[in-house]
Amino acid sequence: MPFVSAGTHRLYYESSGHGKRPLLLMNGITMSSVAWALLLPQLEAHYQVIRLDFLGQGQSDKPATDAYLLPEQADHAAHLLDVLGWDKVHVAGLSYGGMVAQHFARRHPERVDHLVLASTLAWSDDANNQIAESWIAANQIGGLDLRFAVSLPWLFSSRYLSQHYALLPELKIMAGLADWPSVIRLINGVKLHDARTWLDALAMPTLVVVGDEDRLTPPYQAELLVRGIPGAKLLRLPSTGHALHLEAPDAFARAIEDFCPAD
Repeated sequence: MPFVSAGTHRLYYESSGHGKRPLLLMNGITMSSVAWALLLPQLEAHYQVIRLDFLGQGQSDKPATDAYLLPEQADHAAHLLDVLGWDKVHVAGLSYGGMVAQHFARRHPERVDHLVLASTLAWSDDANNQIAESWIAANQIGGLDLRFAVSLPWLFSSRYLSQHYALLPELKIMAGLADWPSVIRLINGVKLHDARTWLDALAMPTLVVVGDEDRLTPPYQAELLVRGIPGAKLLRLPSTGHALHLEAPDAFARAIEDFCPAD
């Protein structure tokens, strides 16, 4: 299995595809590199697709600390590109990964070709912080059962929940795979995120994608990103919630393909 060293820690990654240009995918907070499976057939046909488990995720190390900081996660991604020999990549970040992608684009702008920010935040406001605290409290009181039940309306649209009710047990199993102490450390890093004062420094072509039923990272956050990043474009996906990699994988992959040149 491929790992890369980042200081004293090991990070897991995968790379596959048939295209010439690289695309770096950045995970949501409870995701791992395998969570992109529904998008991979489309994306691998056009790009070399790189997936990375951030510190605290998947098969990567999970050191005990107060918070995994977003700028450090961004620097780990840049180090991976050094190891793989890629100078410049398309970057697509989902939710937590979209916040890391903002820091990556700020700290390593010369390495970003096109930037896709999906279901993500310009800053972690009081509402987002309270949602996170409610999930932490739910886990303390009722474990995975209550945490999963509390999270559902934040993650999915009404249409998805009504049409895919039979998938909920499988989704619950997936949710239970996340290391919860590490998720709390990831959440603590998110609470420090506020890009509003430096979004105007991001000069690369940028697409912001949001589901119009996204309650967790709602459209007003997408609009903040579009207003802050010069020339950024906004794509709203109808009848779609937060978890685009599960709820709208074809539309999400198509948005990436349409925006990020493959030739």
